[in-house]
Amino acid sequence: MVDFVRRAQAVTREAAAIAGTRPRALTEGLSRLLGSVNIWFWAIVGLPTLIAGVYFFAIASDLYSSEVKFIVRGPNKAPTSAISAMLSSSGAAGGSEDTYAVLDYITSRDAARRLEREVDLRALLSRPEGDLITRFPGIWFWRHDFEALYSSYLRFISVERDSNSSVSTLAVKAYRPEDAHRIARALLEFSEQLVNQLNERSRRDLVGAFQREVEETEQQIGKIQTQLTTYRIQQKMLDPKSAATGPLELLAQMTAQQTNARAQLAELTRNSPNSPQIPLIQTRIASLDKLINEQRTKITGDSDSVATALTEYERLDVQKLLAEKTLASALVSLESAKLEAQKQQLYLETIAQPNLADYPLYPKRAISFATVVVSCLLAYGIAWLLIASVREHASA
Repeated sequence: MVDFVRRAQAVTREAAAIAGTRPRALTEGLSRLLGSVNIWFWAIVGLPTLIAGVYFFAIASDLYSSEVKFIVRGPNKAPTSAISAMLSSSGAAGGSEDTYAVLDYITSRDAARRLEREVDLRALLSRPEGDLITRFPGIWFWRHDFEALYSSYLRFISVERDSNSSVSTLAVKAYRPEDAHRIARALLEFSEQLVNQLNERSRRDLVGAFQREVEETEQQIGKIQTQLTTYRIQQKMLDPKSAATGPLELLAQMTAQQTNARAQLAELTRNSPNSPQIPLIQTRIASLDKLINEQRTKITGDSDSVATALTEYERLDVQKLLAEKTLASALVSLESAKLEAQKQQLYLETIAQPNLADYPLYPKRAISFATVVVSCLLAYGIAWLLIASVREHASA
């Protein structure tokens, strides 16, 4: 019994001795491990990893995302007329270039200014739940001017276009889901208005030329009509053509009477030379000669003659007729240009409306933290290899 007690006490002392030596061994091993690690490792890997871990898992604010998908669609057919070719050369056809124009506008200062004015962008990016790193103003954007706001705005939006499907995607991040939805909705409306402005500008550039031609021709016709009215008033003739018909008919009648009188005189002179009617007929012929000469002078004589008046009237009438034909042709060209411009019109079609997020998608904490760790390790590894290479070269 005594031997058993002694053996138990011996085992207990050995166990206590072993238990006392293990913590010291572990502590010494850990100290040797920490001492063997270069201080540059802690500077390049350890400290950034610690800071990233604290930020992503303890400080970084949740960000909600609202996404919009749209496509800018235009005609794809080749131009089939001269007006279509003019539209194509002026940039109205197609859709790819205009898609990039819309995307560039979304990331422009004009869009940021309009958001600041219409949806109070400054207040949306300054929510109290935002952290000091991403919030405006914060550590990175501590100024309150517009340029700082614009730089912060670019960090909360992203736009990209799929070259295969031509679908553009706009993603907006914000501290609240309704804020992201509000900004995305506003940017979609701005984009639609921009496309409408591009259509209107293209239509105005092409159709405007034909419209000006129509207006100029109408003005020309108006001037000619005024000249015709003034001419009628001066000549006291409603229709100079009809007015000229009377003198011409009268001249024809007198000429016919003169011809008959001469024939009658010739017959009497031949058959009855002493007839008392011969002097009367001769007097009548002389009177008709005088009247005919006066009528001819009235018709074709001086500047006040019927022929002169009719010539001026016909000149104005021909000018009016040509102007009316030009106007008809210009109207046809104008309508054709309007139809072609409508065919070449661009459309912004929304494929996916802005969504209201149920949970935050950003930041990607684990992925972001892992990216920082891997990047720091790569940087440290590259630096270690460079230093080792330099030392090896120096020792050689």
